[in-house]
Formats: sequence, structure tokens, C-alpha cells
Amino acid sequence: MRYLVASMMLVGTLSFVFSARCVDAAVPTPTPPPAITVSGVYSIAAFHTDGVNPTGAFDRANGADLANRADISNLLVTVSAASKKLSFGATVGAYAFPTLGSALNPTLQAHANTALYGAVPLVDIAYAPDAHLSLKIGKLATLLGEESNFTYQNFNIERGIGWALEPTISRGVRARYNNGRWNIALEEDDGYYSGHFGTIAASLGYACSPTSTLSFVTFVPPGASAPNPTAGIANRAEYNLLYATQVRKWTLQPYLLFVRSPASRALGYARNESALAAVLLGSYAASSRFSLGFRYEDARNASAAADTGANADLLGYGPGSAIQTFTLTPSYRIGALFLRAEFARARLFASAPGIGFGAKGQGRTQTRIGFEIGVEP
Repeated sequence: MRYLVASMMLVGTLSFVFSARCVDAAVPTPTPPPAITVSGVYSIAAFHTDGVNPTGAFDRANGADLANRADISNLLVTVSAASKKLSFGATVGAYAFPTLGSALNPTLQAHANTALYGAVPLVDIAYAPDAHLSLKIGKLATLLGEESNFTYQNFNIERGIGWALEPTISRGVRARYNNGRWNIALEEDDGYYSGHFGTIAASLGYACSPTSTLSFVTFVPPGASAPNPTAGIANRAEYNLLYATQVRKWTLQPYLLFVRSPASRALGYARNESALAAVLLGSYAASSRFSLGFRYEDARNASAAADTGANADLLGYGPGSAIQTFTLTPSYRIGALFLRAEFARARLFASAPGIGFGAKGQGRTQTRIGFEIGVEP
């Protein structure tokens, strides 16, 4: 006798898992089909900026940013399917990358946000032959840094200076091996979304305890990698030391990021240039509903102010410049609804005239107040 057994489980409002199997009293139960999960998030964000950026706003003829901005920050659906050894995942929709110290742009503005990586920013197929090894190919989020791509995934609404230095998404192939406390990953990809393979990324992680990890990540593109819409200096190699720990209600994620752009005759880079960023990310969970996210950063170009090299300014504020930032983000969540406010302040040191803050680019400080409301079932 043969009959069909089907089940559906709701997860939040937008997520479901569906499975079906035939049961035969005389025949062994066949392998079930892949479980499919669909989830989504929708949010809007608004910002007021004192000390706007004089350049970088693509929707303004003069490039100067607006003091007040509001737009969709996330309109995303993620679909995943998994069987015993194979899995598939894709994130589809619109999104924005509000970043501290940088001009803001509309979510669907050309040359920014959704236009950079398309309506399908992440998609991959993975194969895991056993519990230790996995292989993945597709459009992948970078191995570097503690901050993720989309606003709702982070402690803060805006991303920081460290995030802005790092690659965001690359097209490539990744192998990962886990064994006890150790985690190793090796990837070949197209660097800063260049469309050309040849960049090598790798990570080595160690779980120091059940609540803390230490990782080292490298990202090395070819020395002659040309600039593209996602990176003005695209040959820069990055070396990232990260630590993450949870102590009672505190989550702390400090990291160091060293960035180096090598000399390249093909690109007109006469000498090696570098920058260093030290970042402390964290959150305090006062309750299941209320938390307080924070971030402090100190980033510096190693170049001298008089350096005229085309790759001398890795931070974006002129050769020899430095920037310190502080961000505080109280968050409230009830069910699928989340509400966040944000206070962020950036201070420049030795910035080049015309690309600092303020209408004329001469200012050294920027203060931004933000708000985000959304649903994440």
C-alpha cells in the first residue's frame, strides 16, 4: 500500500519549509526532496547629516550630498534549498550601503547600492561531501571583516570605514574545511568584482572557547588590477586579524585591517602605499528586545600629505589623512518588527582641501543621525 505524507511548517511570516515523501509498507522510503526555505526583510532608513560630503552623490549634478535622505534600505528575499550533500541559495531584491563618512545615494541610483552588484547580489551552489569539507561557487560575500553587507545584519545601520576598505561581494570558488576548533577556507575570485579571476583569499580560524574565535584572513588581487565602480584602487591586498567573543550580555568584535597597494607600472603607481584600520565593534543586549550597538574606528593612510602617487590615498580623504569614527545604535525588536536609531560622528585629520566635509570640503567633522524601521520575519 502506498500513500503520500506532506508537511508544511511556517517560520515567521515569510518563511516556510515544505517536504513530501511517499511511504510504501513494502518498499524502503526514498530520499526526501530538498527542503526549501524562503525568508525576507523590508526596511526603510532616514538620515540627517551635518557636514555633508561635497562629492560622491551621483543623483546631484555637482556631486554634493543632501543633508536629508530617506529611502528603502532593504527589500530582499532569500531562497535556499538543501539536500543531503547539495545546497543552493540566492538573495534577490534592492538594498543600500549607507556608510559613515561617505555620501549617501538612492537605493536604485546608477553607480551605487543595488546597481553595483545587481538585483541578485548573492547566489551560490554548494557541495558538502562530508561533515568537514564544503565547496561553493557563485557570487559570494567576502571572507574579510566583521560587518556584513546589508544593514539589518549589523549592530549599526551604517557601515564603517573598515567595511568601506574591504571587498564586498566577489564571484568565485570557495573551499572550506572544518575540523574540531579549526576552520580553514581558500578562495579564488574576481577581487573587487572585476570580472577577472586571479584574486586569492584565505582564512584561518580557531575557536578559543565556545564563545570566542580568533581568525586571520588575507585577500590578494593581481598587482595590475584596474579600478572599477566598486574600488578606485583595486590592486590593494588586505590582511585582517579578527577576534570575537561573548561575555554575558556583551558581544565584542575587535579587528585590525592592514591594506597595501603595490607599485604597478601598468597602473601608474610609482610606489607601494598602505593604510591601517583598528576597529572595535560591539553590542550590549539589555534584554531580548533592547540592545545597544557601538563602533569605534581609527584608520590612517601611511602616505605623507605631499605624496602625489595615484594610489597614495586609500581612505578617500587625501594622502596622509586619517579618520576616527564613533557610532552608537540603540535597537528595539518586538516580534518581526525592528526599530533602530543611530548617532554617528566622524573626525578627519590632515584631509586634502575640497574632499573633507561641508559644502566646500574644508570641514573636519561630520555628524549623522539615522533611523531605520523594518520587518524581518
